[in-house]
Amino acid sequence: MRRLGFLLLVLLAVTQPAVPAAAREVQRVVSPGGIEAWLIENPDLPIIALSFSFTGGSAMDPPGKEGRANLASALLDQGAGPLDTATFRQELADLAIDLSFSAGAERLSGGLRTTSGTAERAFELLRLALTEPRFEAEDIERLKEATATGIRRRVSRPGWLTRRAFLDQALPGHPYGRPARGRIDTLRALTADDLRAFTAETLVTSRLTIGVAGDITAEELGRRLDEIFGSLPEGMPADPLPQARLRSLGRTILVDFAGPQSQLYLAQPGLAHDDPDYYAAVVMSHILGGGFSSRLTREVRESRGLTYGISSSLVSRDYGSMIDISADVSNANVNEALAVIRAEWERMAREGASEAEVEDAIAYLTGSFPLALTNTGAIAGALHAFQVRDRGIDYLDRRNALIRAVDRAAVNRIAARLLDPDALVTVVTGAPSGTLAADILISSAALARRELGERAD
Repeated sequence: MRRLGFLLLVLLAVTQPAVPAAAREVQRVVSPGGIEAWLIENPDLPIIALSFSFTGGSAMDPPGKEGRANLASALLDQGAGPLDTATFRQELADLAIDLSFSAGAERLSGGLRTTSGTAERAFELLRLALTEPRFEAEDIERLKEATATGIRRRVSRPGWLTRRAFLDQALPGHPYGRPARGRIDTLRALTADDLRAFTAETLVTSRLTIGVAGDITAEELGRRLDEIFGSLPEGMPADPLPQARLRSLGRTILVDFAGPQSQLYLAQPGLAHDDPDYYAAVVMSHILGGGFSSRLTREVRESRGLTYGISSSLVSRDYGSMIDISADVSNANVNEALAVIRAEWERMAREGASEAEVEDAIAYLTGSFPLALTNTGAIAGALHAFQVRDRGIDYLDRRNALIRAVDRAAVNRIAARLLDPDALVTVVTGAPSGTLAADILISSAALARRELGERAD
């Protein structure tokens, strides 16, 4: 019945008219113990959401221990304190508490969603997960095997092969290129002591960022922050990663893969999220490949029928950025699709965008922004992300104004500055028809053997 009640609350949250997040005040809450969070109160529904992260993810796994952050994150909600895995998971289910953890390249992230009525127990379970994870041998082996099964499956998928080949050739040796889930051999070598060392180093308040939304006051949140996170050590900030600079610029990499289609992935250096021209680049990227009305969609899909879908996006990480393109095309269309993509890349750099394209892109980007903030979890996640990106506590109020301040001249300036078809790293995974002018040939079987920890003959 509790679960049914929670589902009814969620349905109400989805169907009732939403109060825009920007219409509510973002509050900076600092607990008596000095832990900070950003909060948007919303007493209209009895739901509370927390989104948080600790700096330190898979890119910081030591060599030979790849997969450590991922395995640790998967085990945090598998029993904690006096509760074994079955008891812990059953209590979450019985109280309809949504608790999850994941490890990205740069951060270990977590999310909690609960009703106001079960919040006290939900906060206590989160505290236990962070401060007293059990890391039982049986759970470690079970999740190792589940992860290994996932690795065995993914090595035969073109998406993984494409990404692996790109990372190997464009970011050789950089921590961003480490396999987040590990390889079979590194995964098997991980121990409970490795996981405890990771949490001791990473789950510390000096690396913590928190966003909160929902039915909780600033006063109560201040107390709860100390209850949940206050017993964590202060620790040390994470060491910075080296800057990621793309290699193999202008080169084409072919990964052999039998099938009727080829996957295309192209990328070139981008710009940092704090660059003065960042919002002009956002508008430019949307015009180029950000939706069904984009140039790439129009020229590659609609005019020529070379693909069902193509997109480009800005990828901004803490230690390196790029702008990329992805598409799936039939083997017979690979060369033509690549020629059209590069031509559009060059045309945008040379001619820029029209006034109408800029106006339409700004209208979409500003109009769609509030639609992404219509539920409690999304708002908490946004508040967390704004802090990670150092956007300022008034960013909800400023963001659309920053987009509207972009004009055609700014878009064309960043297009000329940023886009360079000769700098694109191109990965083709498949069996393209005809002759592809590839600079590097990679065996998909060799990539798979390495991931599986097998010797390559």
